[in-house]
Amino acid sequence: MAIDYNVFYTQKRGAAYRDEQVKSYSHYKEAVDHSPGRLAGKSRIWGDASLEVQKAVIDKLIAAGKGAGMNVRRVAMLLAMVKIESGFNPDAAAGTTSASGLGQFINDTGRAYGLNNSNRFDVNASVKAVVKYFLANEKLATKNKKPDVWVYKYHHDGPTLDYGGEALATGKFAKLADAYEKALEVGHALSVIDAGGAPIAQATIKVEQNGKSAVMKTNEHGLLPTFMASPDFGPLTIYIQKASDDFKELGQLAIDKLNSAWTIVAPKERIPVKTHVHVDKAAPAKTPGMHKVAKGETLSSIARAHGTTYQELAKLNNIDKPYLLFPNQMLKVPEGKGKPAPAAASKPASAPAQETAKKEPAQAAAAKPTTPPATAAGTKPVVKEDRSAKTTHPEATISKPPASNRVATAIAYAMQHKEPKSIGRCLRYVKRALVAAGYFTKYPGVEHAKDFGPTLQSAGFKNLLVSAPGTNISTAPHGSIIIYAPVEKQTYSGGVISGHIEIKHAGGYVSDFNGHNPCYRTDAISLKSPLSKKYGITFKATGIWYKE
Repeated sequence: MAIDYNVFYTQKRGAAYRDEQVKSYSHYKEAVDHSPGRLAGKSRIWGDASLEVQKAVIDKLIAAGKGAGMNVRRVAMLLAMVKIESGFNPDAAAGTTSASGLGQFINDTGRAYGLNNSNRFDVNASVKAVVKYFLANEKLATKNKKPDVWVYKYHHDGPTLDYGGEALATGKFAKLADAYEKALEVGHALSVIDAGGAPIAQATIKVEQNGKSAVMKTNEHGLLPTFMASPDFGPLTIYIQKASDDFKELGQLAIDKLNSAWTIVAPKERIPVKTHVHVDKAAPAKTPGMHKVAKGETLSSIARAHGTTYQELAKLNNIDKPYLLFPNQMLKVPEGKGKPAPAAASKPASAPAQETAKKEPAQAAAAKPTTPPATAAGTKPVVKEDRSAKTTHPEATISKPPASNRVATAIAYAMQHKEPKSIGRCLRYVKRALVAAGYFTKYPGVEHAKDFGPTLQSAGFKNLLVSAPGTNISTAPHGSIIIYAPVEKQTYSGGVISGHIEIKHAGGYVSDFNGHNPCYRTDAISLKSPLSKKYGITFKATGIWYKE
């Protein structure tokens, strides 16, 4: 459950330079400083450093990157850059040039970023220089409207020259950055409190994801040590150890970030305390600030019961049109308004996990819980609100969508986790939604959207373009998964053209973002799109995948 440093480590050092190759201005033959306590490589050879030293270098780069405001993608590229340049050996030096240190700066470039004869092999100075140079080259790539991987092209070639950096950037560097992005897990914080909001200290908690688990104890503030987990491997299941030494499941965290802070409500160890979603049969009552959705309820009926409007309730819970709700879903409601809504369940349930957004880990125990993710596979038919122009409030009707319950769950998950606009990760978001809905037990490893059809076929989806000739995007049923592929060419200067994937639903099409119209407006017969301004090619809908 922690960062797997084996993904980053250089296990085999590079080749040594022959004496006749070494130039007089090279730093290759300078003695390595092995003073006690200094982070030192074994030699000047690429990657020739102990795993302990490499780990310390990696940790310093991650910390410096985060300190500079980098997100996970950018930190992954920073690590990929240093891996290619020095193999995480702080004392690495080239024999044929003056390049040296973690970033392999030549003398002139090094001086521009604070490196000189006294500190060129100092880890802290080298890390600082690498980060500053990365940010400068990143600005250059943005200014020139180049892909983000060009940050390495400029690192390798400089701002105007060409020594083959573009091929390295779009090939070796891009692949390494993608792999590091998947492996880089910067940590989650989880605090455990009782129903009264008091922290539960010294509780033994097990965190499990994708068959792997870690057991930790909470501190006096009810906070676990920061742990690592990736959203690509499904939800986290949280357990608490009881007096009998058995572990009881408390709930699941459906994470969508690589760093977050959560609070979970749990019984105290060895004391049977009800959680905030348990219902007291003798005196039913609502949880302050929360409402559990009962079958047949709509956003409007819940809003009226709590003295608010459906628009305010939708905004409070980040619910977009068509306002889909699921039985047992927990909603935030304004406190102190209206009357309690009827209890939706009489059977105690495990406490759901609540994300405390924008809280520091140390504050997590005091944070109010927010809305948990939509329930996964097996959910009942959704509650859909059909509105007309004449009504002030929605006309509530219960209807089962044409898609299966699992696809409806996938749609709800995708709608809950979508971004305000596209971030170029449509396949990742669709895969997460399908995993959350139970179509896949493990996160599918397909890299490009255009290649995802066979994976859907293995899960029982049928391509309606084959099984139901004449189907097009406008006539496809809700719940269809639409795949677009590039036609004229498959690559461009920035790398592979991945195509696009999206899920059709009642209100539009969702992937990493939601749109009322398809991503590509294709002709109903040819299924081809107009010319793309970005790539200068057309796209074709190659699959409309649907499962009954």
